[in-house]
Amino acid sequence: MHVATILTISNVATASSKLRGLGAALSQVLRELRRCTTEDWPILAGAGAIWAAVVLALAGKGVDGLQPGSYGNNLLLYLLVLAVLVFIAGARLLYQARPASPIRFLASVIASPEFGRRLVRGIPMLTALILFMPAFSAMKSSIPLFNSHNWDAAFIAADNAIHGGDTWRLLQPALGYPIVTSALSWAYLAWFGVIYGASIYFCFMARQHELRAQYFITYFASWTICGVILATALQSVGPEFVGPLLGDHRFDEQMAYLRAANEQYPVMILKAHDFLLATHFDASSELGAGISAMPSMHVAMATLVALSAARHSRAWGMGGYAFLVTIMVGSVHLAPHYAVDGYVAAAATGLIWTVAGRLARWVVRRTGEPESLPEPAPA
Repeated sequence: MHVATILTISNVATASSKLRGLGAALSQVLRELRRCTTEDWPILAGAGAIWAAVVLALAGKGVDGLQPGSYGNNLLLYLLVLAVLVFIAGARLLYQARPASPIRFLASVIASPEFGRRLVRGIPMLTALILFMPAFSAMKSSIPLFNSHNWDAAFIAADNAIHGGDTWRLLQPALGYPIVTSALSWAYLAWFGVIYGASIYFCFMARQHELRAQYFITYFASWTICGVILATALQSVGPEFVGPLLGDHRFDEQMAYLRAANEQYPVMILKAHDFLLATHFDASSELGAGISAMPSMHVAMATLVALSAARHSRAWGMGGYAFLVTIMVGSVHLAPHYAVDGYVAAAATGLIWTVAGRLARWVVRRTGEPESLPEPAPA
């Protein structure tokens, strides 16, 4: 009986210790929730206000900015990229730790307070990202309802004045090989994975608070200023669409080359071209629809990735700027954009990034927290 009493007391003590540990972990998660809410709410509030303004502006033109299908598709895209990043992160941890029991090791990582803090920290911002893009796509499709003037002729003239002729012709001797064109097309489409992946990284994984805030301020501001305000004011359709939409056939030779190259190696961007043209004639505002060339959001977001990567490390910065150059060159060679579309996008995003840096310092320092999260403790 005495032994049973001792065992009972021991079990109670063990259970009490586990409850205290669970309570401490929950307390840490709640503290992180309060901290990230304090840090992120100005950015989330700004993104929410922009989203509401876009939806209301669309409603004023009789366009539904609340299409469940677009929001569902965007959610699936983010979840897919998140799953890939989680797999990569888990594989990296297993490679570094090489535990005797990988499943038990990963379970301990998931049960750790650090994992819970990062999860709680990232979900509100991820929700904002999921909601933001479908409204932008609907707005992009509706630009002609807000501005009937077209600037393509002016941008073609600007390109010719800067480069002494059509920019794609100047690039053709170096890039005009079907295998090179195919590679650039794949890189151009990989942009989606890079942008979604970078946003998820900054939601959950980035340790530097100010860099994280600067990224998201620039992200939402760039889509708003470049992708909505400038795109509406400077409405243009780009080289690939001036023929079918405006009757200007000066880029027909470029499109003929792309289709001929596609017969040897897949030029996947032609599928995007056909999709955009079809959704334009169908007046569709689904996710990814909408024709707007100036400024190039591909270049704008690639600029954001390059600037952010350069703040992370020199090696990442070199990769980021190589990605930016690839996207800028590809945007001209593959016909979505004039060169000036990329120049304006890069310059505008760089300016937004600079202003966002000052705002990010205010956003973070008002919380009184350290500028960076601590390194995860080894398991």
